[in-house]
Amino acid sequence: MSPAFMLAAFLLAAPRQAPVPVVHLSRPSAVLPRDFSQIRGLRELPDGRVLVSDWTDEVVLVADLGRGTVRQIGRKGTGPREYRLPASLIPLPGDSTLLVDQGNERLAIIGPDLEIVRSFSSHRQGLTHTVTPRAVDGAGRFYFEIPNWSRPGADPNDSAVVARWNPATEREEVVGRVKAETWRKPGRRMQPGLPYVIFAPQDVWQVDPAGRIAFVRSGDYHVEWRDPDGRVMRGPRMPVVPLPVRAADRTDYVRRFMMTAPVAGRGSAGMEATPAELSSPEAVARTVPNQEFAKVRPPFTDFTPRIAPDGMLWVERSVPSGGAPTFDLFDSRGVRRRSVVLPAGRRLVAVGTRGAYLAAVDDDGVERLERYVVGGGGATK
Repeated sequence: MSPAFMLAAFLLAAPRQAPVPVVHLSRPSAVLPRDFSQIRGLRELPDGRVLVSDWTDEVVLVADLGRGTVRQIGRKGTGPREYRLPASLIPLPGDSTLLVDQGNERLAIIGPDLEIVRSFSSHRQGLTHTVTPRAVDGAGRFYFEIPNWSRPGADPNDSAVVARWNPATEREEVVGRVKAETWRKPGRRMQPGLPYVIFAPQDVWQVDPAGRIAFVRSGDYHVEWRDPDGRVMRGPRMPVVPLPVRAADRTDYVRRFMMTAPVAGRGSAGMEATPAELSSPEAVARTVPNQEFAKVRPPFTDFTPRIAPDGMLWVERSVPSGGAPTFDLFDSRGVRRRSVVLPAGRRLVAVGTRGAYLAAVDDDGVERLERYVVGGGGATK
C-alpha cells in the first residue's frame, strides 16, 4: 500500500463524525532568498516583517519576505546583547519579543525598536528548574513545563507539571498536568541512549494571549481548553488509525534528534550545537539499535502546537512513513474544523496573520523560509 493511499485513508477516517475539509498548501506566496541551517523560532511583527532565529548558525534576523531583505539583531557571544543557540521567539506585551537564549541558559528581551535591551538568567532563585517559556500571555506571565527529573521525589513517569510564572512577583503556580515521556525501564543490557521510549504517546499544549491553555490529550486524542478561571471546554474524541513504527521512522527520529539536541559546552558553562559527526548517517545507524521504540505511533507528534491569530490550534498528526506533514486545526471549543497538508520537505515554524511560515529543507539540509496563504491564494483544496 503506497504512502499516498495510506495518508488519504488516514485523513478520511472519521467514524460517526462528518469529514472535515482538507487543505493542501501548494505554492508559497513569498520566499526569503537566504539560506538557513536550522530555523528554530519565528515571530510575525505587526508591520509584516518577521523575526527569525537560526539555532545552528547562531543568528537572529529581522526579515522582510516581500522585499527579500534581512538585518541581523545582536550577535553570537555571552555579552548583554549577545546570544548562543537562539531558539524560540515569543511575543511579549508592548510589541516586545522574548528570545530563548538556549546556549547561555538565559532569556533576552528584544524591544519594539528590534534591539536587545536586556537579558536575564532562566535559573530563578528558589526554583529547582529553569524557566524556559513556551508562551507569554497578555498579562506578561510565562508558561512552561517542569520536567519530572527536576522535581525532587517525582517518579519519571508521573504527569509533568505545566506552570505559570509571574516575573513581576517571581511567583510560580501550577496550572495543569500533562502526560510526559514514558521513561525506559532498566534492563540487563542497557546501552547509552535516550532515557525515554520514542513514539510513546504524550500530551502537548499551548497558551493563547488571553491565558487560555489548550491541552491535547493523547489517551483518546481530544483537545481541552482551560480558561484562566479554571473552566474547561472539552472537545470530542478524534478518530485514530493505528500506524506501526517502521525502520524509516526509527532512523528519521534519531537523525532529527541528533541534529537538533544541544550538548554540554566544551570548556564552558553553556550549551553547544551537536557536532556534525554525531548526526552523520553512520553515527545514526549505530545509535538506532540502542534506543527503545513504541510499536505504534501516537495519534499526534510531540511537535509543540501553534495557535494562529484567528484562535485555531494547529496540531501535527502522526502520518505514515513518507507521508506529507499534516495538521489538524481545532477551534476554541476543541472541535476540528479542517486539516492542512504541507508540501513535501517542509515543516511548520509559525502561523501569523499573513499565513503559515514553513521551512523548506533541501537534500543538503539547507533551509529556506516560505510563507503560504492558508485557504486561498497559495492553497488548494
